[in-house]
Amino acid sequence: MKPAPIPSNEVERQKSLEAMSVLSTPRDPELDRITRLAERLFGSDIVAISLLDNDRQFFKSRVNLSVSETSRDISFCGHAVMYDAPLVVPNALEDERFHDNPLVTGGPEIRSYLGVPISNQQGYKLGTLCVIDGNQRNFTKEEIQTLQDLARWVETVLALRYTERSQQQLLKDLDTAQRELLIDTLTGIWNRRGLEELLSREISAAQMKKTPVGIFMLDIDHFKSINDTNGHLIGDKVIQSISEIMSSSLRDQDITGRFGGEEFVCILPGLRLERMMYLGYKICETIAEQCKVPNKDGEQISVTVSVGATWVSPQTTELYGSEQILQMADDALYKAKQAGRNTVRYLPLDAHGSLEVLDEAPPESPAV
Repeated sequence: MKPAPIPSNEVERQKSLEAMSVLSTPRDPELDRITRLAERLFGSDIVAISLLDNDRQFFKSRVNLSVSETSRDISFCGHAVMYDAPLVVPNALEDERFHDNPLVTGGPEIRSYLGVPISNQQGYKLGTLCVIDGNQRNFTKEEIQTLQDLARWVETVLALRYTERSQQQLLKDLDTAQRELLIDTLTGIWNRRGLEELLSREISAAQMKKTPVGIFMLDIDHFKSINDTNGHLIGDKVIQSISEIMSSSLRDQDITGRFGGEEFVCILPGLRLERMMYLGYKICETIAEQCKVPNKDGEQISVTVSVGATWVSPQTTELYGSEQILQMADDALYKAKQAGRNTVRYLPLDAHGSLEVLDEAPPESPAV
């Protein structure tokens, strides 16, 4: 095996990458859309956006890949960034660089690889957009061009995303090691500690801007039964699938995280009160429709969620702390469970937050 080489401008490249505050950050819904599209277009086993960071490659977005990072020295992407053209490996077993690579001889048993370098606005190669298969594959010129087009899309998203996002101030305030403590390793979204930090910041921002904040707390229905019947690996896939669906279903400024176990929290800055129930039911419907995880027999598991909602009005953002808000959302979630699951219940924090609890989803979305 030939270890991945190090670019001659590595020091400058690494500084430029770190300045973007993109490492050890939650999944990005727009980047996830690109990798899902690549999976559909190529029919490949694995798709990833890989960023090369010191001695590791961090997967900013990934499809059918359970780990969030691997060692850089064994990475195919470490080789790909050395070239301006795509790296094409039809059969890794016949390539002297990779034939005895542990990613080839062991899991995920890579056989074919196509990777296109992605660069930032300063011209430094950050990593790659890559498609990987467990079978030998000869990529066509059209397929290579398609992945190059998708890679340019990735570059555009990275250039736009990491400038003016509501979550970026937290990322700028912390170094990479600190940020890693705020990310859930299974799903790539914020963990409980990160959610609590971000909720506190969003409440402070709402106080200054005089804007509302909505909160959803979600719980996977009958998750213990899913685990007991199918095993924890299938349960993990259900959790990963739901996290991806939530991230891609909400607005760019919304914040999603895993609160613990099978519970998730969504922080919704600026959400209008009259839109809360619609959006809550929409999340329930979308997860029921799109969460398609096969069980150990290959049959699709039926997955639903219950949602508890609360809302902080512009007039009362100074009255409530993060713990009170999360507790109210949790109380609302308990009522949703009592109501039969796969539904939404709302509890107001104050007199400004009166909203009728509906038994079924509104027929259409109210204006934003």
